[in-house]
Amino acid sequence: MRLFISGILLLSAQCANAANSCDIHAIVQHAWPEAKPAAEGTMITPGNQVIDITGNSPQSAICRVWPAHPELTLAAVPLMSQEKIDYGHNGDLELLVLNSVTQEVNQRLHLPERMSDDAIRITGIALDTARWKVAPSQTAFGLHITRSGSSRVNPIGEDALSLYVIENNQLRRVLEGIALTANSGEWDGNCAGEFNDIKRILAIDASSHKGYADIRVNEKSVASTAFIDSSGECTAKDTPARASWVLRYDGTQYAVPKELAPLE
Repeated sequence: MRLFISGILLLSAQCANAANSCDIHAIVQHAWPEAKPAAEGTMITPGNQVIDITGNSPQSAICRVWPAHPELTLAAVPLMSQEKIDYGHNGDLELLVLNSVTQEVNQRLHLPERMSDDAIRITGIALDTARWKVAPSQTAFGLHITRSGSSRVNPIGEDALSLYVIENNQLRRVLEGIALTANSGEWDGNCAGEFNDIKRILAIDASSHKGYADIRVNEKSVASTAFIDSSGECTAKDTPARASWVLRYDGTQYAVPKELAPLE
């Protein structure tokens, strides 16, 4: 009995230590045991895709212990093509759920082309471990992908969120994607132009459909028009607005209206 209790205490201590950090190098080694080291901080998979573990680029693999389930660690691993293209990148993304102590992979989900971009570049990915309590016995986690355009006179950018759950021992996407922030504009590079800035907040609602809670979306936006006034000064007129939606689960995923969909 004493040995049993000691074993439980040891496992609890290991989980507590694991909850403080994650080792992306160890995670990649467990998930791709046949991957070979390449340039410093990168590995090549048997499928000839590059995994960057340096943490120095938007295409770097990331991990995070899941606070709702500290015995589990989440990882998002870009799998990038070695082929160079002029205006962007080609790549997939793999999401992993791992044992926080052993780093063994419990679930994984392959997302083809999720890391591909062009003139509107992916500027970052992040795991969202807010308590997305989408069902009484189901907590989702999120993935943020931020994008930004390179044009000075036509600025554009967004932060898009998707949500995932573990169901029947499989990792599954329940929210395809929603733009939490979106900004765009067109101006002459000096003053005159029009700009739009949108910020959205998501909240789990008390109502539900088909076993999953509704998600309420509250939006604040500002449309700005900049111009040269009668005094020769650059000035702007702002028009704020508010809107709201309720996302309902259709039995497979949350339906997202077109106006809330991300650029991808």
